[in-house]
Amino acid sequence: MHLCFFRTLAILVLASKVHAGPNLVPARPSTEPNYWCTWYSQNYWIGRGSDLPNLGGVTNAAAREQVNERTVFDEADGWARKYLPRGREDFIFLIDHGWQTKDPAERVAGGPEFFSMVTDGKDFPRYAGLAPDEALRRFNADIRKLGWRSLGLWFRGNVTAEQARTFAKWSKHADIRYWKIDGGDTREFHCFKAKQEIFPELVLEYVTGAGGNINPKWDRELAAYPSVYDFGGSLREPMLACLKHSDVFRTYDASPLLMTSTTLRRVHDILRQTQQQPEYRALLNVQDDCNLAVGLGVLVASKRHPETNQRTYKGRDLHHQLSGPRHMQGRIDEAQRFGRWSRIAPAFPAGQGTYLSSELELVDRCRFTEWDTWARNTYGKMVSQSAPAIMARNMPLPVVEADGPPPFVCASTYPNGATGIATEGRVRPDERWSEPRAKVRVRIQDASKPIGVVGRYESLALGFAGPLGGLEHVWAQDLLATESEDILPHLSVEGDTLVLSGDLIDRIGSAAATPGDRSAPGLVLRLEGERLPRAGDEFTPVVRAATGGKTTGRPDPGAAKQADGFAGTAGLEKDGGGYNVRAEASTGYVLKRLPQTVTSGTYSVTWTMKPLADPRSRNGFVILASDDAARSAVVAGSWIGSKKMTVFENRDDWTSAPTRRCAAGEEVTCRLTVDLDARTAVLTIAGRSMETTFSESFTSISHIGFGVHQAATRFDGL
Repeated sequence: MHLCFFRTLAILVLASKVHAGPNLVPARPSTEPNYWCTWYSQNYWIGRGSDLPNLGGVTNAAAREQVNERTVFDEADGWARKYLPRGREDFIFLIDHGWQTKDPAERVAGGPEFFSMVTDGKDFPRYAGLAPDEALRRFNADIRKLGWRSLGLWFRGNVTAEQARTFAKWSKHADIRYWKIDGGDTREFHCFKAKQEIFPELVLEYVTGAGGNINPKWDRELAAYPSVYDFGGSLREPMLACLKHSDVFRTYDASPLLMTSTTLRRVHDILRQTQQQPEYRALLNVQDDCNLAVGLGVLVASKRHPETNQRTYKGRDLHHQLSGPRHMQGRIDEAQRFGRWSRIAPAFPAGQGTYLSSELELVDRCRFTEWDTWARNTYGKMVSQSAPAIMARNMPLPVVEADGPPPFVCASTYPNGATGIATEGRVRPDERWSEPRAKVRVRIQDASKPIGVVGRYESLALGFAGPLGGLEHVWAQDLLATESEDILPHLSVEGDTLVLSGDLIDRIGSAAATPGDRSAPGLVLRLEGERLPRAGDEFTPVVRAATGGKTTGRPDPGAAKQADGFAGTAGLEKDGGGYNVRAEASTGYVLKRLPQTVTSGTYSVTWTMKPLADPRSRNGFVILASDDAARSAVVAGSWIGSKKMTVFENRDDWTSAPTRRCAAGEEVTCRLTVDLDARTAVLTIAGRSMETTFSESFTSISHIGFGVHQAATRFDGL
């Protein structure tokens, strides 16, 4: 009986293997420069194992201290040993802020504080005493032994041409092929020039920042919320320069609650300007929006990890980078599936091919809390972001039909002929995450090429260039699986169209899911048969790159215009060489745009100020901002009447900001120096200084101006 049973079982197993389809995912790992980054883990390890009494210690400086040999290599829970267990061979392991030496004497090639390329021997004792290039070579080897593609390195700051050449040589010795330059070197591009000469295989990522982790004007009732990369945006020109002089341009941090709409709008604002212009050579990196990356032909910098309730605040899990009911910690398979997809369809540059978007712009919004973001000026407020409902590269726009709120839909025909199709969820005040389903119809250029499908659907109709009469098989598999099945019997095929039901996509796209993982389905399919149709030139849309801005929907009320290009909520009048600024009933500001946006290095300003007509509250402040409403800004000045100085990242209540005593007279002379690389601001008055740190919400200086709180103040020297 037992022998007969096992013979029968063996026959069934063999039969199943005979009928199993081919593996549609190449066995060789991806060579695309996608990476998993330590930064979110570093932040989450601050106060790990405790309930935080306040948010005061959750800072960039504290996160820098969390990266070390134990957190990276620990046998039980080291990040390099534990994360992306089914996908790390497709990803670079990128070690973020904090890995470099903190001792200036050890910066043997010079360079700023965060761009020395010398591994901290105290944090990583295994590399202590080694030459910098040899330490990196061994670090890279240790990461590769754990199954990752390689080690990648984080930097920030400006270096000289000679330093860039030295660091490129070290990287070549270590065979480290990815640098994340998180601010800096965007004027001369010394690093890009050096790597082109010395180590062309090195991939360089540049950024300009994005004016914060949400796009501007988020607190207003608008029909659309363009990013700082759009026409008129403060970072449009720096972004375009980076796209010409880098390998990768990252669209920058986005709040997890509104990550998709914020990021999609940034991608839209870039692609509409750069399409069909090969000089814009950089690939786009959309951070951790892995599903949309399939539909957009871009890269990812995944930072998600599976940890929950390792650190709480007032009894609730605190994770500013992965907060909200989307439960990013439970969606690890999305990143691992994207790694598999990148084996099939490599990302392509911003300037390659055509780009189309729908006229319809979808607005997502919800109210932020202190558990949701480090940007305290959003706490308790409704935050709105938007993006086109449908986006497409190198193909006609998909058609979407939904009974209720539609999902975001993206689709791209890749240069190798593959098609990527993605839907992504929505955010509403009453439901901070949902994954609506819709009927989606997509035209496919070449029926013989792979088709990637991620997301949730009511149905997906694939339209081809001709009849499918010769169709023999439609192989489909979860991107995490190793064999496909023929789903042709489960499809509706009529003429030139085949239709997949949403249930079928759910089943196939989750067949190899990690138990308990919440990821949306992700699959690849391939048609097999004779005379599979392929479209000609008629498939490619005729479209031109945008050359100017476009106003859509409800006008932006903005702020009152004042003299000399200033605008804001305070009153301003020019008085000789200075300005008189007044705010009678509340805190008011006026700002004007700088001739050139500052994205790295230090920026200093000196001014004098004095009260006018002895008002009840005597004060004055200078504001350096990333936006025209000072939502992302550093504020510095004096409560002149009480002889106190203050410098802080902007908040709603200026009177609650930290202060320090100073010898302020009736006329106060101030100097403010902001270091965008170190994320610090120092105010000096009468020989006394006060320093503050600021968050990733403030990444550039595009506007400068004045602020007062129920006061009238004269400013000179700005």
